[in-house]
Amino acid sequence: MTETNWAGNIAYAAGSISMPRTIAEVQAAVTAAKKLRPLGSRHSFNRISDTGGTLLSLRHLARRFELDRGAGTVTVDGGMSYGELWPKLAEAGYALHNLASLPHISIVGAVATATHGSGNRNRNLAGSVSGLELVTATGDIVRLTRGDAEFAGAVVNLGALGVVTAIT
Repeated sequence: MTETNWAGNIAYAAGSISMPRTIAEVQAAVTAAKKLRPLGSRHSFNRISDTGGTLLSLRHLARRFELDRGAGTVTVDGGMSYGELWPKLAEAGYALHNLASLPHISIVGAVATATHGSGNRNRNLAGSVSGLELVTATGDIVRLTRGDAEFAGAVVNLGALGVVTAIT
């Protein structure tokens, strides 16, 4: 397997790549792997997502878009990019206060790595997250929301806590 980052200058050492389409497939891939790292849109300048085990990409995960007008939030799947999200929000009359500067960037990957987004007066992209759902190494699904004791440390997680399958 030869998988590379976006620029092609880093070849991943992983022996396999898993591209699940459902949460159940994510759980199965996570529990089956001895070593696993989540892989966002590959827009990385280093080997943070590399592993000698399995890479797991959520790019084929079934799309989820749940707009909560009352709360002013949107929940999306772990594979969605900013380029996929913004047209859906615009169609509904909404927008995000800050976006990744490139449309192909995965939302979960940008949040997990504390990507800055655009503008020097905006918080990083993780600053607007109010909830997340992740699959742990045991295959359990954990949901955290702002105010939970573990929430703040889980948002910018660098893929170390599990695979984030949804974000609000």
